[in-house]
Amino acid sequence: MKNTKTKITLAVLPLALLAGCFQSGAIDSSRFDLAQRLSPTAFVQNATMSDTSVHEDPDLLRAGVPREQITAAFGAPNDTSNAGGQTEDEYEFNPDGSKFVKPKIYARNIAAGIFTGGAATVAHQVRIHHTEAQLTVYHLTYGPDDRVATVRKEARDTPADATTAASQQPPSP
Repeated sequence: MKNTKTKITLAVLPLALLAGCFQSGAIDSSRFDLAQRLSPTAFVQNATMSDTSVHEDPDLLRAGVPREQITAAFGAPNDTSNAGGQTEDEYEFNPDGSKFVKPKIYARNIAAGIFTGGAATVAHQVRIHHTEAQLTVYHLTYGPDDRVATVRKEARDTPADATTAASQQPPSP
């Protein structure tokens, strides 16, 4: 019985580790580039979930701006989709204006989850969810000329904003 559990663990563990290598259905090449993955910048961005070298600029996030200018200013989008032949990029920004960087899954995260009985994983997911709830998200749809055709800004309420908004509402009769 004990030997069977060991075999199952040894078969499942590599699959769990490889699961972190896939992001949005495609292989994230930075997972295999040790120089990029282990750089001090990558560690800071993974820990803080922000890229402080990129800041939100509403003047650039508007209709008529070429896609290459957007990419030059903000880097790769947080997400890209192509619905109905129109490309849509999504850029996410933290409340301080820095670009949001979704943390990567490393083997150490999986190990911490296993050794803490899942507590480390739960705490990590709560932190990610809390940060994502405060993001400002820009959905940029491009026209056939590869210029921004429409911009949809999705500002999520921070707890402080929600409290302020509630205090500014007139009292109910």
